[in-house]
Amino acid sequence: MLKNLLSKEECAKCRICCCFDSSDIWEAPVITQSKAEQILREYKPGQEFVKREGHTLLKMEKEPDSDLYYCSLLDRSKGCIMGDEKPFDCKIWPFRVMSLNGVNVITLSPVCPVVKTRPLEDIMKVCWQISDEIFSQAKAHPEIVKPYIEGYPIIVTQNSDGC
Repeated sequence: MLKNLLSKEECAKCRICCCFDSSDIWEAPVITQSKAEQILREYKPGQEFVKREGHTLLKMEKEPDSDLYYCSLLDRSKGCIMGDEKPFDCKIWPFRVMSLNGVNVITLSPVCPVVKTRPLEDIMKVCWQISDEIFSQAKAHPEIVKPYIEGYPIIVTQNSDGC
């Protein structure tokens, strides 16, 4: 989905989006019911899930001697075991769909080191290209919409007609 902005090779080298600490565990991808069923059926039959604030997350174990949680679907030598079938939050990273005063917005995570090297016009172009799909997914699965966090630049705002 983001191949015009980030290459698979660049993402494979970094993987910052697959690792969380206690302060940003809220960034963990929301797992829809259908995605959870797919994970159990096709990728990781023993995967456990956690219900939190009305949505489902992957259960991740804390790393020994650190405050880090790696995604349980991450193969550290190969990347995501789900490939192109990964959860929607992962497909659109470093973009996030958030709610600001009841309006859905697409923001840009300030922590992706690779996207920081891209021209703003390229980031905007890609975001506009995928914004309809993002807002459509947000409407179909409101649990993927996170509350707005100060410091996340807003790239696109959803109009009242849904676009």
